[in-house]
Amino acid sequence: MGWVVYDDYYKMVKYYRKAGPARAAVTRYNRALERGERSWPRIKGCCTYKDFEGILMGLRGEALKMWQFVNSKTS
Repeated sequence: MGWVVYDDYYKMVKYYRKAGPARAAVTRYNRALERGERSWPRIKGCCTYKDFEGILMGLRGEALKMWQFVNSKTS
């Protein structure tokens, strides 16, 4: 199962096979944003694709956190 990098609007920016490159992409985008080199897309974070399915279902905030928690305990 891969990792997804998503933006402020919870849209998938890019799919990665491993966690390391996905986390590095988030760090790279955010540092470029701080330096003023980039304004779009505003990367919010990364998670596994399994967790991203909750975002695709339209869950936000506390409902998303609860869905991810319950989903992580079943696997």
